[in-house]
Amino acid sequence: MHKSIKFLVIAIGIAASIISCTKDITIKPIPYEAQTTIECILVPGTRPVLYLTTSVPFFDPAVTPSQLFARGASVSISGPNGIDVLIEDSVFNNFRCRWEPFYHGSIVSQQGGTYNLTVIYNGKTYTSSTTIYQSQVNMSSVTFINPFHDIYGEHEGVVVEFTDATGQENYYRYQMGRMIDSTVYGASNLGLIHSTCVGSNFFYVRELGRSIYNDKGLDGQPLTFTVEPAYKHQQDDSTYVILQSLDSASADFYDQLDKQKLAQLNPFVEPVFIKTKIEGCIGVFGSQVPSDSVLFVYPE
Repeated sequence: MHKSIKFLVIAIGIAASIISCTKDITIKPIPYEAQTTIECILVPGTRPVLYLTTSVPFFDPAVTPSQLFARGASVSISGPNGIDVLIEDSVFNNFRCRWEPFYHGSIVSQQGGTYNLTVIYNGKTYTSSTTIYQSQVNMSSVTFINPFHDIYGEHEGVVVEFTDATGQENYYRYQMGRMIDSTVYGASNLGLIHSTCVGSNFFYVRELGRSIYNDKGLDGQPLTFTVEPAYKHQQDDSTYVILQSLDSASADFYDQLDKQKLAQLNPFVEPVFIKTKIEGCIGVFGSQVPSDSVLFVYPE
């Protein structure tokens, strides 16, 4: 009995000494070389928009688009109608309540055109090219899957049906546009956030599907895919749905990006390393051809 008490006292003493013993450890940061990131997707009938940013170390306080924006770069795109010199511009994101800078062009992109990008930043030159070759497709219907639950929570989906364009490899991405106000919260990958700067005013949001769909083995066939909305909604909310046809380089880049995001949230998903489409940096220069928009009203 006495031995048991003695051993118990010793164990408590050791545990107390471990808990009370602290030591400050200084971690020397390893050298970090910033990476340039370029993202530019041309759309027929519109002027080019290019996002140019620099990466920062993981614990760096700079996180907003304005803080990461690469200012002072020389950006140009040459195409069928000459050389377009892009200038710095920005737009206020009413949902995130922050400015988002970019480089904006003045020459409208054309279907069938070949375009060459040149970006000069911090003494380095980045080049890439793309051709807007994709066929426009049209949706035959847009419907809705009622909410359901699984181990990840509640899900619902907008169902898009269309016929694949024949004679080429096709890659598709979903797009939805709608008007919302500060009562609308983000869902899925946006998290439960909402606007805190617009009050009761309405503003336009565009959501892009994260997943990329292709027609491998299904050339010219009727296709269907389901997309989970990025914003909460109520019954009778009106939206406009568009189906993007992406070039192969853009599709591959965004597919890798989607898989990497999934790996960050799910430990059972194999991580993916993003393969850049622009040599010397991280990024993509490509194109997308949108379908005509289709009005979709949420049934519930």
